[in-house]
Amino acid sequence: MPGATVALRGMAWDHPRARDPLEAISANWTRKTGIPVAWDARPLKDFEDQPLEELASRYDLVLIDYPFAGVAAESGLIVPVDDWADAAYLADQAAHSVGPSYASYTWAGRQWALAIDAACQVSAVREDLWRATGRGTLPGSWSEVATLAADCRDTRGKVAMPLNPNHAYCAFLSVGLSLAGRDFWPTGASVQQAAGIEALEFLRRLVRDLHAASRSEDPIGISDRMADMDEILYVPLMFGYSNYARPAFRARMLRFGNAPHGPAGAIGSVLGGVGMALSARSRNPGAAAGLAREIGSPGTQSGIYARSGGQPGHGAAWDSPEVNALTGGFFRSTRATMNQAFMRPRVPGHRRFQPLAGELVHECLWTDGMPVSECLAEIGRLVDSLLARN
Repeated sequence: MPGATVALRGMAWDHPRARDPLEAISANWTRKTGIPVAWDARPLKDFEDQPLEELASRYDLVLIDYPFAGVAAESGLIVPVDDWADAAYLADQAAHSVGPSYASYTWAGRQWALAIDAACQVSAVREDLWRATGRGTLPGSWSEVATLAADCRDTRGKVAMPLNPNHAYCAFLSVGLSLAGRDFWPTGASVQQAAGIEALEFLRRLVRDLHAASRSEDPIGISDRMADMDEILYVPLMFGYSNYARPAFRARMLRFGNAPHGPAGAIGSVLGGVGMALSARSRNPGAAAGLAREIGSPGTQSGIYARSGGQPGHGAAWDSPEVNALTGGFFRSTRATMNQAFMRPRVPGHRRFQPLAGELVHECLWTDGMPVSECLAEIGRLVDSLLARN
């Protein structure tokens, strides 16, 4: 094979959506270049919270969550994409961003990762179970979600939401955004008091009617349970995984749609997705950058990346009839929610803020030990101590 043999190591997260396309692309890359590539994977919780310092010293390429953008910029652990991708490549990435995905990795005038994967919180339904109920249209608003959850409380096919601490935090933001719009959480300030209280009170009532797994599961756990068993009829809000809309991925397929809207019509949803970052400690930065550019390119994203089970971040793939045909229209059906998804804070303090705020929201929703007003006040104190000063 041409080229010198150089070992590259990458860190993904532990789901076929992450691993399968990276391994397929890397296998082709190795055949072309002679450069072997090995991918490790960490659990979703570690993807959301694990310190970047632990990863950058061991891996050439690291998949990161965009709230790490501030840490990436200030730590010196990540090489800006501007240094290893030319202006035309970056202009294409920006022009074909799905919602704010590209912008979510922009910090201090530099680009810190390629948005190779795009996601936000959306809804999901088991269509076969839904048809069997004889119900009409799916819920469009949070009030309709609450009515459905109450109606299904004592039936086998229930409503569920992933509401472990990290995802309880994101659900709180999304319901608040549906109530107050983009001003629910102004930059550098606390969330709006009235909308924050209303969001927590609504979720606190809703959880009484949800499937019991909602308390501890993340989106992967809920999606697996929903696809493999007949216990969950509908999920109003979770980070969407297009794999579950593909035939034969699990026992049953899920159908995804936009997130619910609030009384004024605003859709509330938090941006997710994945960025590919190049470690400043890579021993082979040229080879690593070449592989990263290949993974993020429009042809790869619309081709082998999507075919191998990936959830592309490039808009050409989201617009592709072929990619939508692979996934039951997943990308077309969730694009409206994706286009207005809300970015969580990206300042360095958010790494500590999110798990702490998540534990507060989780306790408030699932126990009687924390009043809503106290929860919101504690979140405000965390904002002041960890976010506002940044």
